[in-house]
Amino acid sequence: MGKAFADMLPYTLGLIVSPFPVVAVIALLISANGRAKALLFEVTWLVMSWVVLLALITFLGATGHAKPAWVSWVALAAGILLLLMALSGIRRAARRRQRAAPEVPRWIAAMDTLTPPRIVGVAALLIIANPVNLASLAGGAIAAAREPLPLGRQLVLAAVFVVIGSLGVLAPYATALTGGGERRLQWMRGWLIRHNGALSLLLLLVFALLFLSRGLRGLAG
Repeated sequence: MGKAFADMLPYTLGLIVSPFPVVAVIALLISANGRAKALLFEVTWLVMSWVVLLALITFLGATGHAKPAWVSWVALAAGILLLLMALSGIRRAARRRQRAAPEVPRWIAAMDTLTPPRIVGVAALLIIANPVNLASLAGGAIAAAREPLPLGRQLVLAAVFVVIGSLGVLAPYATALTGGGERRLQWMRGWLIRHNGALSLLLLLVFALLFLSRGLRGLAG
């Protein structure tokens, strides 16, 4: 179990520093009844991340004892795809270099008006529709799939992975609970929006290399 966790640990980075989930939590915290809304978002984030990770582990056959070659091919293909996405993002960023400071996305601006069902929906979408977050979970699942662990340990391993990966999302809520003022939260929100593109590109490149390395090592035996 320790080896599986060590292999999974690098992939928590994408979840920890993923900007938009953190921005969403901050936007909820500074809205009316903010703590309750932010708590709903974070519970949904934790549960959905855990469920998606377990689904991927099950799909990749983590409860069995075989290590099929196709898992390595999946990792290799994911690495190539992420690398292409990163290169495309770099080209787009170069064209936007002279543009003014980035505007706040409309969905972030509308967070304070969302109903509870929509908050749940946004949290779920940020997990399954964001390439970095999905790559983090997929990478963790591929790493776990290479270790034949009992189902109970897989459940615990997935839970620990998700909790560590969610530290970034939990940080604004902890800041609010410990007396962090709205000014500090607004500063965090602005910084993450300004640097979202750079953070996302860096994570795509890092995960591309991780997936490519894992895929090639798996195929090489």
